[in-house]
Amino acid sequence: MKLNTRYLLLFILGLTLSNLAVAQGNLYYYQEAKTWEFGPRIGFTTSMINSKGDPNLRKGIKMGIVGGVFGRYQLADQWALHADLSYSTRGNKSESNNIENGYVDFSIVPVRNWKYNMFGKEHTFDFFVGPGISFLTSSEDKTGNIGEIESQLATTEFNVVIGGGLPFGPFLLTATNRIGVSNLLGTPVADSKWNGFVTEWTVAYRFK
Repeated sequence: MKLNTRYLLLFILGLTLSNLAVAQGNLYYYQEAKTWEFGPRIGFTTSMINSKGDPNLRKGIKMGIVGGVFGRYQLADQWALHADLSYSTRGNKSESNNIENGYVDFSIVPVRNWKYNMFGKEHTFDFFVGPGISFLTSSEDKTGNIGEIESQLATTEFNVVIGGGLPFGPFLLTATNRIGVSNLLGTPVADSKWNGFVTEWTVAYRFK
């Protein structure tokens, strides 16, 4: 899948700025306890695969896309529960290989809302950490150096989801790390092990 990251970033920036005037009256809104929020989110990923015992794979940054939906329930004044369902492309790109995988990602994580004052208004910053699971939907070795890559990969990946979010009017700006804790290789050779690491940079629209 071809990706023009520059156009994607411009789209996200334009989407944010186009609604900024509308958001001015509610710029420092934070979610009240015992309420729901939900909406779409879109962004891009930067990822790599860390390998152990595999000299054929050299670590390198891969650019990708991510899009999906989220739901969030505010448990109390400063605690929430956040669920994500999304599709993302990620992998590894270096001089020796260019792997692109597609995943359906799902996670439910607790959120801590840290309150602070800015320009005389109360605002919040979100911090979250919890479990996640990813299901492999497609895989492609764009260099052809490793062979049939899809047959070598596990169909599921377990990961730790950690990151932060900034509510901004009707938007939620989020940086999320998915740290793979399971072996990406379904049938590892000898002591070889692949672990994925991906960062998602997304903007979500918050319906309530």
